[in-house]
Amino acid sequence: MSVIDKLIQIANAEVGYLEKSSNSQLDRKTANAGTANYTKYWRDIKPEYQGQPWCACFVTWCFVNAFGKNNAQKLLKHYPYVYCPTMANLFTLNANPKVGDIVIFKHNGTFTHTGIVTSVNGDYFTTIEGNTNGGSTIIANGGGVCRKSYYNSNLPGTKFCTPDWSIVEESEDLTMEQYNELKSLIEKQSAEIADLKNINQQLVNVVQTTMVYDYIDENMPDWARAAVQAAMSCGAIKGDENGRLGLSYKDLRAIVREYRCGLYNK
Repeated sequence: MSVIDKLIQIANAEVGYLEKSSNSQLDRKTANAGTANYTKYWRDIKPEYQGQPWCACFVTWCFVNAFGKNNAQKLLKHYPYVYCPTMANLFTLNANPKVGDIVIFKHNGTFTHTGIVTSVNGDYFTTIEGNTNGGSTIIANGGGVCRKSYYNSNLPGTKFCTPDWSIVEESEDLTMEQYNELKSLIEKQSAEIADLKNINQQLVNVVQTTMVYDYIDENMPDWARAAVQAAMSCGAIKGDENGRLGLSYKDLRAIVREYRCGLYNK
């Protein structure tokens, strides 16, 4: 797989993602859809910009996920790419597209929108863009990740930036297959950690509802021992004929509260 194919494959996997109405369910493609510009792309690239238009941030996100942050910064000539005019000032601007180029669309004399060129056939080219919609014209701040197509001759002023692909052509970045394997492993481990946390909480609940504390020993939580001792010393509690206290977890919590209120200091 070429480095350009790797970039396009990552961008292609994002097609259909919709921006969110709030900072919730950012990793779901269509859940919590809205018009507030909340996305996983801002969260991962520049979270303090969450809620702002995100077409350039989407391009940055694709480069980072394809090549890593350090290489993305070199390829984009700055980091992060979040503002189209900055890109125009840093690159030699080409009039005609090539696959893998970053397109910067011009509207009313200003570069206002951007995307990644995915194919070229003469005057006709296709893109994947963030913060757009499926309409046939340039749509900035449109709400989703979409495939688009244009005739270059119909876009006066639009330019194309070609990254220096030699930066990553011989690098040791992960292949797409390795990336997907690593992502799958991380997701699996995250699920296992969540399961372990759930099991641990269940065990805690069992202890809290069934455990009986008869003595001030290693079985009794450290945080309760001084309070129980104080309660015994002032006669507030005492053991049975065998010295067993028979305290539940809730009893310990109540004794500690009373101890902290000074009830056992009298």
